[in-house]
This record gives sequence, structure tokens and C-alpha cells, in this order.
Amino acid sequence: MTLKISVERYRATNKLRQSYFRRLISSKVSVPAMFLLVVITFACLYIWQRVYVMDLAKDISQLEKRKQELTDQLRKASADVAEFSRLSKIEPLAAEKFGLTRTTSGNLFTLEVKRNTEPKRAGLDNVVWSLKKLADNLPVLTESKADTLSYFKSDGN
Repeated sequence: MTLKISVERYRATNKLRQSYFRRLISSKVSVPAMFLLVVITFACLYIWQRVYVMDLAKDISQLEKRKQELTDQLRKASADVAEFSRLSKIEPLAAEKFGLTRTTSGNLFTLEVKRNTEPKRAGLDNVVWSLKKLADNLPVLTESKADTLSYFKSDGN
């Protein structure tokens, strides 16, 4: 009897040692089922990839069409600008709306603006130059004016 009990215990522990994965693989249905599951998964991924690529191709074609439309609009706008900037279009509009007429060469004047072109200064030289310009514009009190003021003060005593 003890031998029978120990054999039963051995079989029970042996069954426990076999993992679930081993029992699953050892069955005749599980390997083909896993293979079929992997094939179906890859087939779904392939189909999804093809659908995604087709959707991207559709988006690309729509964007290319939009780009072509915008290019055509740009060409049309450039042609309109060229047409409306012609002198033959501008002169009648200026005469009609603003009463302007074409001028003769005798009525043209060229204005020249003289600009003071002083050399660029940097650092301390710029500060000294600025102080000299400031000093040139300050009011000046000379000795003659100072003396004149002192005479007026003495006369008022």
C-alpha cells in the first residue's frame, strides 16, 4: 500500500511539473490553431497596411490637385498684375477718376536731398562727439552779458 501511495504522489507531482504550455503544445489541436492565429494576424496586418497605403495615395492625389489649382491661381494673378500695371490701363483710370493728365518734360523737377554723411563712431569717440554736439546747442553766457547784469543790479540799489 505504501508503494501505491508513493506512486500516486509521484504521478501527481509529475503532472504539476508539466507546465500549461507543454500540455497545450502536446495537444493535437493547439499547434495548428496557433499557426492559424499567426497567419490570420499577419493577413490582417497586411490588409490594414494596404488600406492605409491606399488612403495615403488618395490624400497625395488630392494634395497634388490642390497644388495645381493654387499654381493656376498664382499664374492668373500674375497675369492680372502684369495687365493692370500697363501704362495703357493706368492712364485712362487716372484721367477718369482723379483728373490727372500727362505732363511735359518742362514740368518735371528732380529734388535732391543732401544728407549729412558723417563717419560712424564707436565707443568713447561717439560719446565725446555727442557731448560736443550737445555743447554747441547750449546757451552761452559771455562776460559781457555777466557784466551787464551786474550793472543792472547796482543801479537798482
